[in-house]
Amino acid sequence: MLSIEKLHFQLSSKSPNSLPNTSPVKPPNKSSLSIEQLSLEKGESLLVLGDNASGKSVLAQILAGEITNYQGSVTLTEKFTTLSFELEAQTLAQDRLNDRSDYMEGAVDNGRTAREIIIDDNPFLQKDLEEIVALLAIEKLLEKPFKILSTGETRKILMARALMLKPQVMLLDEPYAGLDIGSQAHLSSVLNSLVAQGVSIILFDFYHQSLPSSIENLIYMQKGKIILSGKRKEIIASEQWQQLNESHYSLPHHLPDCLTYDSLEKNKTLVSVNNVSVSFDQKPIFNALNWQFEQGQHWRIIGPNGCGKSTLLAMISGDSPKAYGKDIHLFGVKRGSGESIWDIKRHYGLVSAQLHRDYRVSTTLIKVVLSGFYDSIGLYDSPSRQQVIIARQWLVLLGLEQHENTYFNQLSYGEQRLVLIARAVVKLPMILILDEPCQGLDNHNREKVLALMDYIAANSKTHLLFVSHDLRDQLKCITHELEFVRQSSDKILASDGENILGYIAKTTKK
Repeated sequence: MLSIEKLHFQLSSKSPNSLPNTSPVKPPNKSSLSIEQLSLEKGESLLVLGDNASGKSVLAQILAGEITNYQGSVTLTEKFTTLSFELEAQTLAQDRLNDRSDYMEGAVDNGRTAREIIIDDNPFLQKDLEEIVALLAIEKLLEKPFKILSTGETRKILMARALMLKPQVMLLDEPYAGLDIGSQAHLSSVLNSLVAQGVSIILFDFYHQSLPSSIENLIYMQKGKIILSGKRKEIIASEQWQQLNESHYSLPHHLPDCLTYDSLEKNKTLVSVNNVSVSFDQKPIFNALNWQFEQGQHWRIIGPNGCGKSTLLAMISGDSPKAYGKDIHLFGVKRGSGESIWDIKRHYGLVSAQLHRDYRVSTTLIKVVLSGFYDSIGLYDSPSRQQVIIARQWLVLLGLEQHENTYFNQLSYGEQRLVLIARAVVKLPMILILDEPCQGLDNHNREKVLALMDYIAANSKTHLLFVSHDLRDQLKCITHELEFVRQSSDKILASDGENILGYIAKTTKK
């Protein structure tokens, strides 16, 4: 089914320029891959594990036919489909390209619905669609615009599209990214069922407990080479595996200075949300939210995919029109009292999947970090010498100093996420919004980032708002928790059995 012989790929300095500027699929900078031999028989499945920039995604792109300028022999004889961050970016790019909002008076072009993405103009049987929708439990998402879905929800829709093609092989690059805990367990159950049916799953990821138990074969990649290969249980029990997965990060002696930090009156509330409800297309998301975010607090926000976590964060950070007309006070000032978006944004640093999607400008890594001082996507101001020094110090803390002049879109997805974290913290903002910040990070970088966030909370005036579905993502600094829970009623249900009352929030002091 799969045969690789003497595969060699090296990204030359000229390679990025030869790729179309419109293509979101670009191999990481200085990527190299060297595999002497790898094979899978029909019906066999494989875990491809490794740290950021280890070569996993490059291998996935070669198998998917997205990279063709390699040496050696690569044969994949069965019908396959893919799921990846690159596919998500391509899908969203198509909707942006076809956006007709400028020609729709007083309206917004929301793009294709989730149903249209799943079908993708392919011939299909209604019975197949219904079975896959039921299998993935995505009925409530079908009529929503794809572009407004959360990361976890987009993963489910792209998984459905992949299954509609009835593949014999599925190439899945980090399929668990953004899924809530229940959805992670459900996806593992689905993948185990597919493996039992004879579908070959080649899953590219970092090691975690949610990986499907039925996938027995494993390879571990490092610097573009396979350094471990064999049966999963034997590899994970080996001493070499334990050594590869040891923690190896160190915290700074002090944080880089930030001369632009603003202070706030001692007793002034950071964020006040009073009896706020939000809906999309007349369908409630959350109801009657009351929340006070005080100085000295650090909050974790939790809840299932689609409950409104990212919507709430966008409303208070100036990125959502849903905030207009709502009783929201930011830093003691009522939202909509004449302040500009930039008056709001200067108090925040932000890491999120949406920002990662939107950061499409062609610019170097150092300029991405510097753009955090100006809350812009791209750098359009002349930074001061001190700002450049501070940005470089953050690059050193995150182990990215060697990439300073590398273009952002030439980094791996995980390395890009580290750069965006540096951009968010560079000015040590009053509020640091971390919306799934570790998405795309390997286990080593995940531990380093989480430890650094705790260090920032303890050694600066920055307050944290933290969202994560991953049980590995624990911060010691968290003082309070805001949880979205489904509002229940036995009498008010949608036609598909979904509760239509939306979510309500509970707050807890930790």
